[in-house]
Amino acid sequence: MSPINVKIWNEFRHEKSNDDVKKLYPEGMHVTIANGIASEELKVRTATLDEPEHGLTQDVVDSTDVMIWWGHCAHGAVDDEIVKRVQK
Repeated sequence: MSPINVKIWNEFRHEKSNDDVKKLYPEGMHVTIANGIASEELKVRTATLDEPEHGLTQDVVDSTDVMIWWGHCAHGAVDDEIVKRVQK
């Protein structure tokens, strides 16, 4: 059986700007979640807002079976075209 392709997307804002959050998630919440759920059955990858195309190129979206989206404070910074791509 092929692994399930999981994409964990995170704004990655609070981990950079808030010292308390940075202490809890030095690599970002997305990496902590990925490390916690990774297994032979799950191929887990991460992406963040600051990556080109927010880490959500068409190829990435097309190859994702499950997406975990963590948004909290920067919803308005997500490009509308990327939102449409993910929504489809």
